[in-house]
Order: sequence, then C-alpha cells, then structure tokens
Amino acid sequence: MGLDAKKTALVIIDMQERLFAAIHGREAVLKNVELLVHLARTFRLPVLVTEQYPKGLGRTLPSLASLLGDAYRPIEKTTFSCLGNVRFREAVAALAAGGRREVIVCGIETHICVYQTVRDLKREGDWKIHLAADATGSRAESNWRWGLDLMRDEGIPVKPAETILYELLKRSGTPEFKAMLPHIK
Repeated sequence: MGLDAKKTALVIIDMQERLFAAIHGREAVLKNVELLVHLARTFRLPVLVTEQYPKGLGRTLPSLASLLGDAYRPIEKTTFSCLGNVRFREAVAALAAGGRREVIVCGIETHICVYQTVRDLKREGDWKIHLAADATGSRAESNWRWGLDLMRDEGIPVKPAETILYELLKRSGTPEFKAMLPHIK
C-alpha cells in the first residue's frame, strides 16, 4: 500500500556539523536526507528536526537548515532516544492527534540515536516507521550495519530513500512527480 502523504511526517535526527564530519559515507547520507527534505516540501509533510547537545556537536548542517527553511525548528536534546525529550514527545503526540502515524526517519548516528528512537516509537504502539537506510550514517560503517540489523530485528522496514520517495509518489505524471524529477535525475 505504501505511504500516505496525509498520514506521514519526516523525522531528521542530529544532522549536525561536528558529528557529521566524522560520518562514514557522509556525502551520500546528506544527498539522501536532502532528497527526503525535497519530498517533504513537495507533499507538505511536517518535519521534526533534532539536535543532540548542540553546544558540543554544533547545529544542523547549514545547507540542510537552509533547505528546510521554515521547517527548521530544531528540538535540542541530550537523550539518545528522541522520545526521551519532552518537546519531541509533545511534537510526536501532536502528529498523532492530527492523524499522522507514519514517520520517515533519517539522520545520525544509525546505531545510537536513530536506533533508540525508532525502537521506542515501535514499542510505543501504533506507529508505522519507514527507515531510510541510506539517509542514515554512523562514524564506522560496521556500526551503521549493526544499527540497520538492530532495527530489522525490531521489525522496522529498512528501505532506500528512493524507495520511500516512490512509495509516496505512487505514480508518474502527477504535479508532485514533476516537482521531484530534478532531484531524482
């Protein structure tokens, strides 16, 4: 059945300057996160952005913050699971109250904050999670792979960002498809 734009939101976890500089395969990760941001803008999906201890790890990458525009309203946290943060928990509750129970998740680090967040969302109940595997990263490639395996073990679908994109688009020829074409060529 795929994603439903009316029920979906995008969660971007900790795409921060100092941490990002150490991420394995970071250029591909950023390219795929940007693709998901374009998708969110095209479908007017709500976007939640987190920043882990920004005083030490810096803010969200400037290019990404700029692309997010008005959607860049970071939730600062010190918990590894985003659900350990009151503001994030309130934002997620507001999504659910508005009928948005599907989340596309991306960010860093895969085996820590991304894993703990999707694990906790899954365990809380009625959430449909779509993990954009190639829009996540860790400092070590092995930790990225372990993180993906951990999420699969939790029953979370692990997909490429482009698969998620086409699940939301559903068909060609639509205004949304045409709007996304420059970003998928």
